[in-house]
Amino acid sequence: MIHAFSHVSELASQIGALRETLRAARADAPAGLCGFDGFIDSFIRMESPSSMAELGPKIAAAAGIAASYQVRRQGEKFGGNGPLLAGALHALFSGSLDLTYVGALGRERVLPIFEQALGGKMTLHSLADPAHSDCLEFTDGKVMLCDLRSCDEITWERLLEVVGSDALDALLRRARFVGAVNWGKLRHAGTIWENLAARLASLGLPAKRVHFFMDLAEFETRPIADREALLRTIGKITAQCRTILSFNLKEAWQMAEVFGGDFHGRKDGASVAELAAYLRARIDADRIVIHPNDGAACASAEGAVYLPGPYCQKPLISTGAGDHFGAGCLAAALLGADDTGILLAGVATSGHFVRSGRSPSFAELDVLLARWSEGTLPERL
Repeated sequence: MIHAFSHVSELASQIGALRETLRAARADAPAGLCGFDGFIDSFIRMESPSSMAELGPKIAAAAGIAASYQVRRQGEKFGGNGPLLAGALHALFSGSLDLTYVGALGRERVLPIFEQALGGKMTLHSLADPAHSDCLEFTDGKVMLCDLRSCDEITWERLLEVVGSDALDALLRRARFVGAVNWGKLRHAGTIWENLAARLASLGLPAKRVHFFMDLAEFETRPIADREALLRTIGKITAQCRTILSFNLKEAWQMAEVFGGDFHGRKDGASVAELAAYLRARIDADRIVIHPNDGAACASAEGAVYLPGPYCQKPLISTGAGDHFGAGCLAAALLGADDTGILLAGVATSGHFVRSGRSPSFAELDVLLARWSEGTLPERL
């Protein structure tokens, strides 16, 4: 069964239920592990032209000659899907998390930019130097220019060397979640994910106790053989964990191609929900979620649902919105929310972030959900 909500007014009871869940959330410090990348991002806001749609033809017309465009440099920030996911989770739970982050934060020591952002909030283990990206931000999307050479150093063997087998086992014994992201850029991520699930099983932990959130993150450079191997890995993880596999819309279209499905260009809510159901019928994950810019869909054993999000016409920041969506989904799953509640938490978390540039708490999500439902949600928070 597929259900597509078309307007927030249709979601009053579901929003009310999620708000009650958020207000009742206990500060019981659930433990978890997130990883495994790390980036230093330089942000560049395109001013003229300001949209990807305008810039594309101009670049094509300037091929073989030269071109110059007006931008505003906005400085450097810590980045990477994993650090952003972990930071957002910390904020949602107002710091009441026993959180460990493992990733590329500096080869010899955790670099100051990550220490300042994440130190004191979670336990940090660094496997390699961070990758670097220049984020070109437009009114209708973003372009990431990435130097990924350090990503190949992120391996299972390096993780065991840095964290230690005993410490890793102690963490997994108390863990309630794993946030595993950026498979697209980390060549050895699939092996790490699979080994974590296998280690949970070898420790004798009950199946389905741990939530395992996965976001593949821009994997178009990975060959079809890699994608097929990943699908086998996801099945092994799902045998042990409660899995959520997350895609943006472009990634979901690309994954459907592996199975011969052609959904390209279909952006309406019913089609996105149909795509989620199509993928779940072919991928052994408990939940498939898809997050276009203006809504989200989830498919599970309960069926498929699409809902609109609190769309922001001119986001203050867009880089990191998908990671905040993922954090909201994972947090809601930890609180026991259903598919619709998980999606609402995801779009509300990203909706708050793009309006404010800050990661929200559950209390701030409660306020946003109320204002969105009332039709009084502004473009800036």
